[in-house]
This record gives sequence, C-alpha cells and structure tokens, in this order.
Amino acid sequence: MPKLALGTVQLGLDYGISNNQGRVSIENAKQLLMQAESLSIDMLDTAAMYGSSERVLGQIAKDSFKLVTKLAIDTDATINVSQLLQESLIKLRKRSIYGVMLHDANVLNSSQSFEIALQLAELKARGLVHKIGMSLYFPEQIKLFEILKPDIIQIPLNVLDQRFLQDGLLAQMKEQGIEIHVRSAFLQGLLLMSPESRSHCFSQFSELNDFDNFVDSVSHSRLEICLSFLKSIDEIDRVVVGCCSASELSQIHTAWHTKVNLSYHQLACTNNSLIIPSNWPHL
Repeated sequence: MPKLALGTVQLGLDYGISNNQGRVSIENAKQLLMQAESLSIDMLDTAAMYGSSERVLGQIAKDSFKLVTKLAIDTDATINVSQLLQESLIKLRKRSIYGVMLHDANVLNSSQSFEIALQLAELKARGLVHKIGMSLYFPEQIKLFEILKPDIIQIPLNVLDQRFLQDGLLAQMKEQGIEIHVRSAFLQGLLLMSPESRSHCFSQFSELNDFDNFVDSVSHSRLEICLSFLKSIDEIDRVVVGCCSASELSQIHTAWHTKVNLSYHQLACTNNSLIIPSNWPHL
C-alpha cells in the first residue's frame, strides 16, 4: 500500500482552489509538521517555485524527514543544476536530501537535455541527493526516460484524472524500479468541494456531476473516496497531500486508514479542460 507524504506548497504560497485560509503561518506550519511526525508521515514534498516553502522547512523541519524538492530549469540560460540545488539546500539547511526532480520534464525536450541529465546524475554521484527524476504532466512524457532514466517521478492522478493508469504505464515504471509519487489527489481541492461551493464555471462538466452523484450514492466522504482510489493502486509509493493545518492532516490520516471497497474506473474523465488545473483560467 502507498504511504502518505506531506506537500508543502501551502507553506510558501496561497495555493488551491478550495483553500480559503491563504498561506500557512509559521506557527501553524510547526504544528503541521509536528502532527505529520506523530502520524509517522516521514516525507515532505517541496519545490524551489513554492514561494518561501523551502526556507520555512529549513527553519522548522527535523532531520528525520525525507525531503524531495523540484528545480525549475531555464533552458535559455547556461545550465547549472548544481547551483540550483545548492540554493535549495541552503534554504533547506541540509547538506543532502532524499530526492530532486525537474519541476517540468519538458526541459528534456530542449537542446540542453543531455547536459541537464548529466548534471543531475553528477549530483547523485556526489551524494547530494539519493534519487533523481522528474515531475510529469502528461503520459506521453515518459518518452523522456530515454534521456534521463529517473529513480523517482511525480504524476497527477485522482478519481477523475486516470490518464496514467492507461496501457499499464505504472506497471511498466515499477518494472524499471522507478519510485512513483502522486500529486493532485484532490484535484487542487476541487473534488472535496460541494457543488454549491464550486465556481459556476465548473457546472458545464457532466463528469463532475457524475462524481457528485457517485458521492451521494455511497456511504463515504469525498475525502475517503479520493484517498481510497489511490490507496488501491499497488504501483504507487507515495501520495502527496497538501493541507493548511494539523487538524486537516489528521482528517486526511483518518480517511486514509478507513476501509473503503468501491470501483472507480467508470469515473475516469478525458476532458483536459477539467482535469488539468492550468486550463481552469480559460473556462
């Protein structure tokens, strides 16, 4: 069964369509990490692009946490992955971390791709990171594994967005020994919102209405449904969940350990306007 990891974008940015609390205060962030530790959640996911998240973690995260960060590469400039990682390590106050990923795997489509892959491998060889890899947005990006064989990847996956479950992709990745982390478990919080609390622009999606009807037809909460879907997928190693308080994390942990026996394949949605949040501003 997968394990939970705590996403920390909310520690550095006002993030999430259902987040009405804004960026997490330093005091609440401390309580959040204390709660994570008490619940045996031992991995934190962050990124250089998450505002002040890395810096906050550097101030409050204990050494017992495994840290994974993501680097944003500018392919129009001289490639210096080592410098970018050093900047993150300084903020995180660490000499080395568990994993580093390319924030956008598409940088491997550039003319600098082999240089980027070479420099990442060098960071691993130097012991600055235990695992290297990339964050994916689309299944077709797995062709980039030919340029950089990842130890670790992060993909979007939830009850509506089941694209990475097609064609046995996850099984193929596990056969290659790749550690699979999943984000967007709640589709930035959209799947946890009641129909009345969502923006009217989402009412056009029949797939979302189908999900609402599914929720109404079973005796489980939206949170339990979203998590049990991912918990049932053996190939997943980590499910990254973001939240704004210790009490929210406690609710997630309780839902994670609630036994749910449902089938979800019928909820799969292929409408990119709905399942890819970067498309929402155009609705």
